[in-house]
Amino acid sequence: MKRKFNLVSVSLSIVLMTVLSACGTSPVSTTSPSPSSPPPATSAGAQPAAGSDYPTKPIQILVPFSAGGATDLSVRALAPKLEKVLGQKVEVIDKPGGAGALSMNEVIKAKPDGYTVGFTSVGPGIITPLTTEVGYTTKDFDAVGGYMDNPYALAVSADSKYAKLQDLVDDIKANPNKVRIGTTGPSSPSFIGLQQFANTQGLKFQLIPFNGGVDAVNALLGNNLEAIVNVDSEVLSYIKDKKFKALAIVTKKRSAILPDVQTSDEQNLKGLTFAPPPGGLIVPKGTPAAVVSKLENALKQATQDADVKKSFDNIFIEPIFSSAVDFRKAYDDTNAFYGQTLKKQ
Repeated sequence: MKRKFNLVSVSLSIVLMTVLSACGTSPVSTTSPSPSSPPPATSAGAQPAAGSDYPTKPIQILVPFSAGGATDLSVRALAPKLEKVLGQKVEVIDKPGGAGALSMNEVIKAKPDGYTVGFTSVGPGIITPLTTEVGYTTKDFDAVGGYMDNPYALAVSADSKYAKLQDLVDDIKANPNKVRIGTTGPSSPSFIGLQQFANTQGLKFQLIPFNGGVDAVNALLGNNLEAIVNVDSEVLSYIKDKKFKALAIVTKKRSAILPDVQTSDEQNLKGLTFAPPPGGLIVPKGTPAAVVSKLENALKQATQDADVKKSFDNIFIEPIFSSAVDFRKAYDDTNAFYGQTLKKQ
């Protein structure tokens, strides 16, 4: 219709100019607007930047782990502040499965418009695509920013016969393939770290993956495991309640919330230490820069919010914001590290 209308306008202008010329009168311009007239339409190249009006509808954040775990609770703590900053409802949806691939694939294959956001960490974001054909790699998502950094702890039941990490190692050596150790997933840093530990120390034990830390914790509570390796925030409350005890921190630095627990390196048991990048938010590749920037800014404000910090305190997490650029670099560097590490196993 618009194209027909323009043709008719041009035809009428030509007729009018012909008539006026015949009368000796100068033609009247049909393109210059009067001061009160609306400006002419802009060209396609001058349209507003993509995503400049974002968001105009509710946003979903997909979590690749079970409900009730540290990750799920942290995203739910962020959601109210994100809503306030962005002006739209933020819905948190848990989608565990496939070592995080189920959630990651849904995010990566979504329309890159900022309305489907995902949480990722080293397991689903790096180790899963390096170890399994899942249809994506770290190159298939854009970073929004990081906000949580969890050291990992090796914990056992409070009444366990193991008093220190060396006791566990001695029992594994004395009883090959008998000791059961749970992890947060088949492609989690805890799983890869324990495989690395077994190879370094010459150990044989049952390595049992779960769909997130909550399931691993429940298995240890039910005496279905001898030990678990999990983020410190998910075992701290059980340690305080004297249901668990931590034998070691298995990341490079000691835990701020378990400061008296030595690292495995400090106990001279090499091979178990790993250093995953922070957990954070991602969007599908190709999401407009303006959208990513708004989400990044909202995440930064949320991590600085007093109510969010209080909620994080309750789940023993310190909110630490990292920019989209820093978050991207951390994942690229860690992807390179695990790419080499996994080749050696």
